[in-house]
Amino acid sequence: MSIRTLLAIVLSLAVTSTAFARQTPAAGAGTLRVTVNDTTDAALPHATVTVTDAAGVAQQAAVGPDGVATFAALAPGTYQVTASADGFRAQTWSVTVRRGSNSATATLPVAISEQITVADQSAEERRDNGFTETLTQDEIDALSDDPDEMAEQLAQIAGPGAQVFVDGFRGGRLPPKDQIQQIRFSRNSFSAEYHEAGMVRVEVITRPGFGNWRGRANFGFRDESLNARNAFASTKEPTQQQRFNVSFQGPLVKGKTGLSLSFDGNNAFDSRTIRAQSTGETLTGLARNTTDGLNVNVRVDHALGATGQIRAEYERRSTDRGNLGVGDFDLASRGYDTEQINDQFRIRNTGVIGRKVFRELRFEYTSSEQVTNPYSTAPTIRVNDAFTSGGAGQSGVRSSREIEISQNFDFTIRRRHAMRAGVLFEAGWWNSTQQQNTNGTYVFTSLDAYNAGTPATYTIRVGDPLVEYSQVKAGWYLQDDVRLAKTLSVSLGVRQEIQTQVNDWFNIAPRLAFTWNAPRRTTVRGGYGIFYDWYEANLHEQTLRVDGQRQLDIIVENPTFPATTEGGRTLPSSIIRAAELSQPVIQQASIGLDRPLTAWASVRADYMWTRGSNTLRSINVNAPIDGVRPNPLAGNITEIQSNGRRASDRLSIGINARHDRSRLFTNVMYQLQSVRNYSDSATSLPADSTNPNLDWGPSAQDVRHRLFVNINAPIWYGVRAGFNMQVASAPPYTVTTGRDDNGDTVFNDRPAGVDRNSERGASTVNASLRLNKAFGFGSRSGGPEGMPMMPPPGGSSASVSSPAASSGALAQRGPGGPGGGPGGGDGGPQIMVMEANNARYRLDFYAQFSNIFNKVNYNTFVGNLLSPFYGQATSAGAPRRAEVGMSLGF
Repeated sequence: MSIRTLLAIVLSLAVTSTAFARQTPAAGAGTLRVTVNDTTDAALPHATVTVTDAAGVAQQAAVGPDGVATFAALAPGTYQVTASADGFRAQTWSVTVRRGSNSATATLPVAISEQITVADQSAEERRDNGFTETLTQDEIDALSDDPDEMAEQLAQIAGPGAQVFVDGFRGGRLPPKDQIQQIRFSRNSFSAEYHEAGMVRVEVITRPGFGNWRGRANFGFRDESLNARNAFASTKEPTQQQRFNVSFQGPLVKGKTGLSLSFDGNNAFDSRTIRAQSTGETLTGLARNTTDGLNVNVRVDHALGATGQIRAEYERRSTDRGNLGVGDFDLASRGYDTEQINDQFRIRNTGVIGRKVFRELRFEYTSSEQVTNPYSTAPTIRVNDAFTSGGAGQSGVRSSREIEISQNFDFTIRRRHAMRAGVLFEAGWWNSTQQQNTNGTYVFTSLDAYNAGTPATYTIRVGDPLVEYSQVKAGWYLQDDVRLAKTLSVSLGVRQEIQTQVNDWFNIAPRLAFTWNAPRRTTVRGGYGIFYDWYEANLHEQTLRVDGQRQLDIIVENPTFPATTEGGRTLPSSIIRAAELSQPVIQQASIGLDRPLTAWASVRADYMWTRGSNTLRSINVNAPIDGVRPNPLAGNITEIQSNGRRASDRLSIGINARHDRSRLFTNVMYQLQSVRNYSDSATSLPADSTNPNLDWGPSAQDVRHRLFVNINAPIWYGVRAGFNMQVASAPPYTVTTGRDDNGDTVFNDRPAGVDRNSERGASTVNASLRLNKAFGFGSRSGGPEGMPMMPPPGGSSASVSSPAASSGALAQRGPGGPGGGPGGGDGGPQIMVMEANNARYRLDFYAQFSNIFNKVNYNTFVGNLLSPFYGQATSAGAPRRAEVGMSLGF
């Protein structure tokens, strides 16, 4: 099946499905949705909700049949909300309404003294002028149970450049699915709070453990019996994965303190194909890579009075990987093992100061250590793009300790100005004895040169590998979200960042964004912002290690093989250093709109413009000029400079369709983009360091066309299917001569008139399918317990609950949590659950398939003109694979 035919089929399916879907409305300014339930989680359609502003002006709305009352066009500010119903105790609490969708839930008891817990939270989109999409609970259920695979799926859904945050913290391992309250994708973000100029922010919000004790045990298994054969393997490659996860949540003190525990492990081995060419023979085979991992997570949530909450979390990850470094051109002797241990401690504290200021404090401490052990200490023999043998050339230990502290405040000024301010402090300490190329490397330009025993170079790094250093980063920001008119909201912000190792302190980053509710139900959003990138610790570490004092590189041109003491020419020592650096500057602007197509579908389109200046790249400032080095007393001087640039243009068009009644959800997005830069890595050298700007061209990430498809629907007999697919056009690669034509000892010279990344590889199709069937057993005894909600980071969903309030609501609704669908503002509560969710025990059986079309997705193509594999790919992505498993929840 051709790529064009496949695209046509998928697009036809997506467009057809919009007839059964509903729209996810864009987050409007100041919309508050209040859900009112009783203690059995049943809606109270006879209830009324009253919202009173600071001036005493009240609005009242009746709760509809779905248990929801909606208040639109509210000015940003703090409101008193009262929910009442005949025969039930009324509840009154404060909610800070901000731009975007806000949600709140009240659980009304009949005749029991309740404790009111107010979580002054504002939805992420209240201060994010980008488009925000939220996964439903069914869509979350369709994701993999393995946290690492789930992260890969979310990255596919979000698209290139996505960044994942868990409860406001960047990075880290994803929590078990049963502990995830919400997953949302924020695009076009210009909030001054954000350091990153990322394309998409994936926000994962976990649910606290205040309700009844509940848990889940999951086991998954995969081996080669149901898999297809890799295109570069003569037989089906051995592979196996045994994965388990056990998690529990429940109260230590009812309605006040909750505990969440999770344990997960992964014992697996996989096979990488070897395809190399030696003298007179093609070397093929399979290399088994092993992974053994164990992760433990403990989290405690505690309510601090009526307006505050604190969350403390500890996680330990231990991962051992074996036989790395083998595959493609690398033969078996190149293998090495790694042992890695990560300890992470996080605290998040939220609360309300007075009646108008919401505060959020985040603290994170991370400690990690990685040990690398090679199988062989023999010198490396590399015949460029033909084969590589000998030792791995790397060993040692690298440990780090890092802290991050951030403090954020939300407050209002004169009702119209919703302000947010905050500070950030990061610090890290590193100790490393990692060694690279300590046993030496012979480089041959071709098989003919290898057969003749004439290497082009011999290199070795000598000296003391111990490096100890620290780095500090800091920043502050201020943002004002103001509603200028009924249909126009504007966000103005500024951010400043500083760090050590960079002599650039005046890094002011202004931000501007707007939302305009245009006629005909069209919403237009746009913005502009300046962002600064960090000079990362790993780059700084290289300049310290190979500084000519601790370590240095020795290069011998045209050495005798295998002896290096005879023949050849030994260059003076080579080093790596940093110039006087500035922080890289990223300018980003966007304009977009969304508009309903039908009552159940909407279309979104946006254009993103990105330009980078002062980006980091490396130059050999002592490269030969007409065969003579500027400094004859030195070899290569690789200098990291901040004078690069990059450019990106991206057009996205998407269709979202959701139908609550049939529980059918479809998302289709097409992206057209162009990405150009000087270098894909801050440490890679240009083909000609005397004229480095000649390397301007397509980036390795310059994939022009991408299509993302997500379909989640029931099919038959209670079986639910989740389908995800990403189609991408061919990435670029560079044609090189395979020789060192300019004498700089780097083999990346291009033929005359050939630009960098001028050729294209092959398109890829990655499609996955998950089938799930759930069974329920037993009935729940009594009503569920209360579950005060932890505020999402910067998020907003005020929750009122009591020791007798309902906790089952969150577990049985969509990820918007109590009182709302996705994002707390998608037009109705997402009570989208299988009947098994109402049972005391739930047993799920699933089967998931990756690369279901068994498409041969070729990896990087060879551009070396001297390689026997020129113009070919020597490896491919994984073939079709299948995993089966089960989980038991209670």
